[in-house]
Amino acid sequence: MAAPAFLGGKDVKTIRIALLAGVALAPLSPAVSAALAQQPTMASSNLSIPAGDLAGALDRFSRQTGLQVMADPSLLSGKRTQGVNGPVAIQAGLRQLLAGTGLDFQLDGETVLLLRQAASATPASAPFSASVQPQVAAAPELEEIIVTGFKGSITRALDIKREANSIVDAISAEDIGKFPSQNIAEALQRVPGISIVRDRGEGLFVRVRGLGANFQTTTLNGRSAAVNENVRDSGQSGRQFRFDTLPSELVSRVDVIKSPTAALDEGAIGGIVDVRTFRPLDLKDTEHAFSATLSYPELADKLDTRFSGLTSWRNEERTFGVLLAAVYDQRSMRQDRAMNGGWSYLPAGIDTNGDRVADSGPIYRSASTRPTLEQEERERIGLSGAVQWFPTPDIDINLDLAYTDLDIKYDELTYSADFNWAQLVPNTAVIREGVLVAGTVGASSQIGREQSDLAHENLQAGLNGAFRFGDGWTLTADTAYSRAYSDTPTPIRRSRVLGPVGNVAFEYFPAGDQVHNLRFVTANLNSPATLPGRRLEWRVNDSLDTEKAGQIDLEKELGWGPVSAVQAGVKYRDRLRDYDRRDLTITRDRNGRSITGTFYGPEYYETSFLVDDFLGQTSATLPREWVVPNGDKFFELMDPALINQPLARADLRNSYRITERIKSAYIMADLDGEVAGLPVRGNAGVRVAGTKQVSAGHADDGRKADPVRFEKDYTDILPSANLAVDLTDDLVSRVSVAKVITRPSLADLAPRLTLNSSDRIFTAVGGNPNLEPFEAWQYDATLEWYFAPSSALIGGLFYKDIGTFMTTRKSTLVVDGVDYELSARVNGGDASIKGVEIAYQQTFDMLPEPFNGLGLLANYTFTDTEATYFDGTRIIKDDLENVARHSFNLTGFYENGPIGLRLSYSWRGDVLAQVGTNGLENANDKAFGSLDGNVTWQINDNLTLVAEAMNITDEAQWQFVADDLFSRYDYYGRTLTLGLRAKF
Repeated sequence: MAAPAFLGGKDVKTIRIALLAGVALAPLSPAVSAALAQQPTMASSNLSIPAGDLAGALDRFSRQTGLQVMADPSLLSGKRTQGVNGPVAIQAGLRQLLAGTGLDFQLDGETVLLLRQAASATPASAPFSASVQPQVAAAPELEEIIVTGFKGSITRALDIKREANSIVDAISAEDIGKFPSQNIAEALQRVPGISIVRDRGEGLFVRVRGLGANFQTTTLNGRSAAVNENVRDSGQSGRQFRFDTLPSELVSRVDVIKSPTAALDEGAIGGIVDVRTFRPLDLKDTEHAFSATLSYPELADKLDTRFSGLTSWRNEERTFGVLLAAVYDQRSMRQDRAMNGGWSYLPAGIDTNGDRVADSGPIYRSASTRPTLEQEERERIGLSGAVQWFPTPDIDINLDLAYTDLDIKYDELTYSADFNWAQLVPNTAVIREGVLVAGTVGASSQIGREQSDLAHENLQAGLNGAFRFGDGWTLTADTAYSRAYSDTPTPIRRSRVLGPVGNVAFEYFPAGDQVHNLRFVTANLNSPATLPGRRLEWRVNDSLDTEKAGQIDLEKELGWGPVSAVQAGVKYRDRLRDYDRRDLTITRDRNGRSITGTFYGPEYYETSFLVDDFLGQTSATLPREWVVPNGDKFFELMDPALINQPLARADLRNSYRITERIKSAYIMADLDGEVAGLPVRGNAGVRVAGTKQVSAGHADDGRKADPVRFEKDYTDILPSANLAVDLTDDLVSRVSVAKVITRPSLADLAPRLTLNSSDRIFTAVGGNPNLEPFEAWQYDATLEWYFAPSSALIGGLFYKDIGTFMTTRKSTLVVDGVDYELSARVNGGDASIKGVEIAYQQTFDMLPEPFNGLGLLANYTFTDTEATYFDGTRIIKDDLENVARHSFNLTGFYENGPIGLRLSYSWRGDVLAQVGTNGLENANDKAFGSLDGNVTWQINDNLTLVAEAMNITDEAQWQFVADDLFSRYDYYGRTLTLGLRAKF
């Protein structure tokens, strides 16, 4: 018998196994129905349970009666009920709910056990005859085992997928306050088709079916979430939710919705990631959970602490509950990085022997290299609260609150070798397969230090209520407010020195093989006398993202043939992005003396390097220590009066304000019927969304920056349909079709121009307020075989036909007589994405002890793309940018008694950016895999010891261009954690 489930919470189910032979044999005995006839009639209750999904109806029954319902999830899958309303005896109400489902029930105290109806039993919907009263032995008392841990998590997730009417994958918490990973994005890697984008080793964004993070939307409890922006440098995230801001302890589950319905907010071509926090009445009882964890990131070589707590209370009637949760954590991060300053292709070649005649043939040549040490100290606070009140069986009221505060202290050290190819030493060039891989050349070097404090606050609040009335009517209202604020509490400060360093010898290797060798022939980078000052850079930056939303939905339960219900709704969303940035470039000190060209003494530098093993994990030969500017001392040179001067043209160009008002409406039919004798369920509907967008900023005519304002209105009509066919009790087939959109990044819509001259190559990023949204038709089909409890084999096909998409166009921009390489987004041609998903999950309960605790999860996604790019009059067919072609995830686990073990490996293939019109300046991500492990030991019913290891194999991330030319190397090392969880 599969693991029965107590139904008492809509989102979180406690899975139980009834270890009783008599109960297991009861469904086979004709005496069951007769025994049911003998059960005493229980008190009546005023029930209000609409027609619909049987599992959801039983959940309402449990809440309204106080009884717990225990069932094998496979008995409920795909089944519907006609509901029950009004005052009715509890047993009679149960019979009405189960009418036509093939199920019976048995009462045991306050527990209802659902059983498969015996062949000769009287149907549950039929009246029992008082004359039929055979005597049966009393059922023995049930013995129960609660299945929690990782197995319970994947079982609940599989139940969610099986019961959904659309294509959904889920991750569920293992227990209260214990998500499968400390980072939400990293836990999502187990979902088929999901890979993540890491920042200094931590999961930051998610990719769905190979599509980048900009193609996904993230919601919190079904509501759109404001997003925190990158304020450290010129790169901006736009609409991409930062998963590093949300502690996993606050999360009960995450749903990845791959096929949308008309009732869901539009905006995702890849998928909707819906994060659900805990609610008190979803938990079985009053709960208190606490945890304390120590983490050790090996490369940072520090101990970090993490504390979390959750307390929940509900009344005896399960009509009112309150929940509070809090998390505090520290995280020390270090990343050793080596970067190439860009490759260029020279068809005419170069002079290698000094006779001023090009003799190499066509070659690729590097511009510079820049080793970099990055260190961060992170401190995060997370708070979550929920109140639920069901004043009557017909009214539900829910209040959700979530707040996070992430503070980051960032410190970056770097030096460069910028090659002057006019000073190539004759006969030193080594050319291999058309690439200049080694040589000796004159160079200059820039040593820099960046120090900054970054703060990210995020507040989400939502209130909703549901009112059931009349004959199957439900009115739902929801209002939400979301605010994300990112800023620099203290200014970003960069101290830079720059000058010639004579000759350097270099040697490059293919990306993934080895970090390059670099030797300064005569210069000593550890001497303050080597390089004079260049300039100081000072910046303040803040970004405010808010959204206010209101929604009203009305649903009517029906019995019109296959149409079981119709729902309609309207929604209004008001989005604001206000981004301000101010930069000061300081080339003279407070006394008017030039910083550029001035040598500064040892007192302007730290007395020693900050670490003793920079890039120590590589075999590269290069400088691993250099003079470190003392930021406080250098910024004593700055004239404080500069802060109060009027905003410069560049400040106005960098700043912008965007408002987005979206009015949407939908109508959708829920379907439940039969086709050729097979149960069919699903939905079909249409959503209409009108968007009014206003982009405001400043445009520069070369002399001044004038205010500009752009308005854009567009309307999208988005039909969708999802069908699930229960081919057998264990086999489900799904098909779906939908028109979907992804709106442009807010940063790309801004009328802005950001210039970057921090490096030796000057670049610029511009916005385009006239961008059209991505539009696509998507088609999905899956076949799901649930061949055993907690087990499934699933295959799926998907196809996305993108009618409009965006790409990056490069051009040369001259500002104040300086050439900049400008990158700007433009609408391109069309694109297509097609792929395959395969997922396998099994728990090996059939094996003898002790092997029955084993389990395995595996999935693989293949994504094939094609896009049309325009380069002037030239049309280019190539892959779509930033899409991973291959990805897979593999997790093996063992849970038996107090011991739990888990190993997870996640891998994704190359992610190409150098496609279409994108050139050598666009680096590709090399294939990357990460192995993580988890060990738990349940000391007693209340205490559990947990040990985890991330990136066990100590992998690094690489980037490349062309045919494996080195672009970047990032190494952040392993992280080990040890923690104690308590639950009461």
